[in-house]
Order: sequence, then C-alpha cells, then structure tokens
Amino acid sequence: MATNDFVHDLVDKLAEEKIEYLVITVQKGKEEHKGNAYYNITTVDGLDIIATTWDHVMVNLNDDGDGPGELEFDGNDDSNLIS
Repeated sequence: MATNDFVHDLVDKLAEEKIEYLVITVQKGKEEHKGNAYYNITTVDGLDIIATTWDHVMVNLNDDGDGPGELEFDGNDDSNLIS
C-alpha cells in the first residue's frame, strides 16, 4: 500500500492554520484494505458543521452512486448547503 505522507502533510497544514477538520482515507490493497481517520474538532460549532456536512455527503452518495464529489457548507443551517 502507498504511504500516507501527503495526507499527513495536509493534516499538518490544516492544524497550522487552526482549521477544524475530519479527513478520512481508504486504501485498497490486493489482500487487505485500510481506513484512517484524522480529525481535529475543538468547538461545538465545528462539530455541528462537520456532522451536518457528513450527513449530506452520505445522502449524496446514496443519490449519486460513486465518483468524486464536493460539498460546501456555509452558515448555521442546512438551507445554506451548496452542492
């Protein structure tokens, strides 16, 4: 399996910028698969936004099937979710 050096670089940069984050990676190997979660959630607002965004990602995965996607959440309620 490939190394996660670039993921660690990303997580380090997010931490330096004091950005709350949840990064999930999946590596598929020939015989085994590996998942990792990196997170830094320090406020209730950060947790709420991450949880709401996660919920919308799951809904979109269910609707869209597969492939890359992007969601942007701006504000305090679901009506401001941009997809």
